[in-house]
Amino acid sequence: MKSQLAYVALATSVAVAVIWYTRSDHWMATKLVDVNKVPKIMKSNKDFGLLLRRKASRKDLLARHLPQVYRTLPRSGYNESIKNPCWWVNTTFQYNFGKSYYSKKFMYAYTNMGVHWSYEKLETLLLQKKAPTLLCLPYFLLIGMPKCGTTDLYRRIVQHPQVIAPASKEPHWWSKRRNQVGGPTFLDYLFLFSMPAKMIRKDNHMVTGEGSASTLFYKSNDTISTAELFNLVLPQAKLLVILRNPVDRLYSEYLDFGCRKRGFQNCSSSDFHKRVTMAILAFKNCSHRENNLIKNCSNYAIRLHLGIYHKHLQPWIKLYPLGKQLFILTTENYSNHLSANLNKVFHFLDLASVNATEMSRIVSLPIHNANTKVNVRVGPMLQDTRYILEQFYAPYNERLASLLQDDIFLWH
Repeated sequence: MKSQLAYVALATSVAVAVIWYTRSDHWMATKLVDVNKVPKIMKSNKDFGLLLRRKASRKDLLARHLPQVYRTLPRSGYNESIKNPCWWVNTTFQYNFGKSYYSKKFMYAYTNMGVHWSYEKLETLLLQKKAPTLLCLPYFLLIGMPKCGTTDLYRRIVQHPQVIAPASKEPHWWSKRRNQVGGPTFLDYLFLFSMPAKMIRKDNHMVTGEGSASTLFYKSNDTISTAELFNLVLPQAKLLVILRNPVDRLYSEYLDFGCRKRGFQNCSSSDFHKRVTMAILAFKNCSHRENNLIKNCSNYAIRLHLGIYHKHLQPWIKLYPLGKQLFILTTENYSNHLSANLNKVFHFLDLASVNATEMSRIVSLPIHNANTKVNVRVGPMLQDTRYILEQFYAPYNERLASLLQDDIFLWH
């Protein structure tokens, strides 16, 4: 009898351990698992957690991890007659514009994008709805990386006649805003695409998109990655990534976030060298830096981890086929061959070709966020600093080049 009780206790302990290690918020998915098909030998508890997640339906995972999105999205899917992911709602979409999290951005964004409507006129147009309302999500997203030319690329993309810009280029909803206390709701996010939805309603070949550069790398406290969450909602999305030599990216970020935004206090190339040296030392001493790269090794002033591109790309490449739904280019190649790269981007987005005159106009737009004045004021990076950073990033660049099968990402 005692041996039987001991066996039951042991079995219970093992079951509890499995639940705990595979994370409790995925345990509901076990109801969808055929226990007879579960492999007898698992390499790790992580494998078991992934197995449960795959067996769960998209609907169950969406309801579990993004309940407000699940309640809002159409049960029958997006409207197939419209190129952009949109759907109709039968009730008039009355929205409190003044209290929206993104209201201020909405007021000024269209002027910045070159669309000359006043906020008051937009609000009047959007509230005067006598018929069912069209709600839309982005057709494409420029998901990263910061200080790699994302804003410049985005501003040129939205110049295409088939693209209508939302009220904010970077709402950051899928990354840091989604779980922010007092932050924007999913309806706030949809609010940004209300004017594009009106334009799409008139022309079903038009599309919209946003460019939150934090989407690629941001790690939340969820037990499911940002890439997996996003794929539950927009599995057919087109994703763009632009990557810069991580050494130059890091210095550009220092000049912008570390210098310009704090009034250039104690800002210099030697200060950057000192910070880099300390950051690399801290990174090397950081526990579990490979498995928990962001949480244990992040440093906002010197964010070394953002330049370890292959780590951030891996979960996205698993879900979005490279070349078909995920397009990656380098800042250097983009800048040197602007017209050719824009044509490739437009083709990737399945947009109509633009004529030579229109392309010339888009290419001639001034470079955005060049940081020229800041570069002059602080000066170039020290050669010693560049050498240290090149040595640090070299093995990670090799992994990136191997992942993408392209030596351009070695930045020799």
